[in-house]
Amino acid sequence: LELIYQLRKVNDSIQKLSTVNFPATRVYVTFETEAAQRKVLELLSVGGKAIKRKDVMKVEDEAHLFRSTLVLNVKEADEPSTVRWHDLSDRFWDKFFKMLLTTCACACSMALVAFIIKLCRNKSATFAAYAIAFFNTVFPEFAKLLVSYESHASEGRRETSVYVKIAAFRWFNTAIIVYWITPFTSTLSSGSDNILDGVFEIFLAEIIYCNLIKLMDPMGIVNRHYLAPRAVSQEEMNSYMRGGEWQLAERYTSMTKLIFFTFWYCSIYPGGFFLCALALFLNYFSDRFNLMRTWMQLPKLGPHISSFSRRYFFTMAISAMSLASSYSWAGFPYDNLCEKDTLEGHDDDNIDDNVFGNYVGTWDAVIADGSGSVEVTVSEGDTSYKFCQQSLYWYGKGFNFPAIPFWQTEGEKWMTEEQEQLTAFYGWTSFILVVLVCMWILRRAIPTLFYRANYQVCGEDQGIPFSSVVSISSYVPQVKSNIFPYPLLAVNTHDVDEELYEWKDPEKPYSYYDITRDASQLLKDRMMPEEEIQSLFSRIKHWPPPPPERPGREK
Repeated sequence: LELIYQLRKVNDSIQKLSTVNFPATRVYVTFETEAAQRKVLELLSVGGKAIKRKDVMKVEDEAHLFRSTLVLNVKEADEPSTVRWHDLSDRFWDKFFKMLLTTCACACSMALVAFIIKLCRNKSATFAAYAIAFFNTVFPEFAKLLVSYESHASEGRRETSVYVKIAAFRWFNTAIIVYWITPFTSTLSSGSDNILDGVFEIFLAEIIYCNLIKLMDPMGIVNRHYLAPRAVSQEEMNSYMRGGEWQLAERYTSMTKLIFFTFWYCSIYPGGFFLCALALFLNYFSDRFNLMRTWMQLPKLGPHISSFSRRYFFTMAISAMSLASSYSWAGFPYDNLCEKDTLEGHDDDNIDDNVFGNYVGTWDAVIADGSGSVEVTVSEGDTSYKFCQQSLYWYGKGFNFPAIPFWQTEGEKWMTEEQEQLTAFYGWTSFILVVLVCMWILRRAIPTLFYRANYQVCGEDQGIPFSSVVSISSYVPQVKSNIFPYPLLAVNTHDVDEELYEWKDPEKPYSYYDITRDASQLLKDRMMPEEEIQSLFSRIKHWPPPPPERPGREK
């Protein structure tokens, strides 16, 4: 009865959707030759500014206007297998607000994880390191859940959104949180609070824990050896045997996280470069094993993630390295102590002359956490020190940028002459680098404001016709399903040549996945004409090229 109720509910939803008018939002065109595609893109491509303003004066030939009045937004399409057909009709502001909500949820999760890691850090550095590794492992699933509520025109852009969220979380969770929750004076000191010990523990957790979890593949074992034998249908069993789900964005961030973490602490922990190389080496072989043995095949996502990572990540990582290094060099020796006058010749009128004399002798100084005591001897003429804040992150009343010796106040100078020279060089270099990177990112982020056209030819024409490609694929509207092993086709399969499909079910024909037939059978009860039913779905027109002429044949 429950299944019948759900079936009726779905049928009612389909009948209601059949009364809604869905205008065409995009038109995909596949050319037979690459030269023809490039020629059309070069002639019809205009800047985004002209498209937004509908500036027909930017179009050189009036014949290139749509219906002689509208400027076409023509650009190179994504790969056919990456198009998210059910998100193409969403409006811009709907996409914007969805992404804003998911971004806020991601920021809240980062704050919550920071609080949990701080509690773990209070226990031990090892406990905090494995907590960081655990959250780095499970957060991609949460990011995937968040991005599922967003609207993206292609899988490549969706993966880019996942990449940004996971990268931001992992960078913050792995590098920045540890720096913030560790006391400044514990940066180089010995003990459980030492930030260097925490950095080493994080590297160790990334090398051992993360790779071990990937190689064990616990969910894949459950799917293949427990759920698949108990499936009630062949389609369900095939779905369990497809392999483990993975995300290219998550694998990219696994690499960039280690690089960013190494860059952030390289000034105080240069040995991190060797540990990072070892971690990347092991990640490569574990990922290659899973890719060949246990992971499922992904669609051709295109260059979105790689180009985004190449353009923005490495520039931001180098900028972060320069900033963190400049503040790290400025903070030496990390004890918040500044030298005062000697015990014999001090001239501070605010301090009783007998104070120093009272401390002369041998004393047992108890460590603040009560873990033990040390013997301290104070002699006449020893140098005395006073508290002075050496962290330029929050020096005085706020954040000081760049990290240069200028911010030291009179009477609270802790830097040596060589340290001031090095800090000034690092500080001004980081300032210039950050300014240049910000300008470059803005320049790359809004290229259509600087160029008339947004299409540029990349590479040489290979001269290979589309119809002669062995792994041919075309823009066939389809929707992925968790129940069926292959996508459901949202187009009449009678209009599509079987060579245009990217996949093939060895047991069932393409018509088995044709949802237009289900809609026709359901909507015929409402006496809806067949032509009107077909207009509810996308349409495909295929004009195959003429067969090549045989040698010696007369024209």
